Amino acid sequence: MISTEKKTLIVAKSRNGMGILTMQNFQKGDVVFEVRGKLITCDEDDDLDDRTRENAFRYDDDRYLSPAGMIGDFLNHSCNPNAKVTKEGKKLFVRAIKTIPKNKEVLIDYSTITASDDSWTMSCNCGSTKCRGVVKKFRSLPKELRQKYISDGMVPEHILKN
Repeated sequence: MISTEKKTLIVAKSRNGMGILTMQNFQKGDVVFEVRGKLITCDEDDDLDDRTRENAFRYDDDRYLSPAGMIGDFLNHSCNPNAKVTKEGKKLFVRAIKTIPKNKEVLIDYSTITASDDSWTMSCNCGSTKCRGVVKKFRSLPKELRQKYISDGMVPEHILKN
């Protein structure tokens, strides 16, 4: 089990394997946790095992942040997310986009951190009534959803410009 310093989150069994569950309520806008890990280049990404590569967060135009072995490694996807990834200065944070009650899984939409030049897709099993069936890059989302995510500040600038 991995937990944060403040014991506000735990990694536990979830719908799709292991996930991040809250040990307290988080309100809209709260930082849930900082995504920590090793910065890797696109070239280094090609040499990583599939799990490490698939769990890396797009950090900027040429780099990814690999949270291997840290709590960010267990952040799961939902087509109806309750959190987002923001880049603030040189750090990535997961922030609540609505109230996340205690004992609920923290979920983001992976499409919001997948740029146009990323060649990654995933079959979705999120269970949401809004499930798209397949998760792809941000630009592949329906126009209305892209606009909603942009207006809600859910897409880091480096994803929007790619």
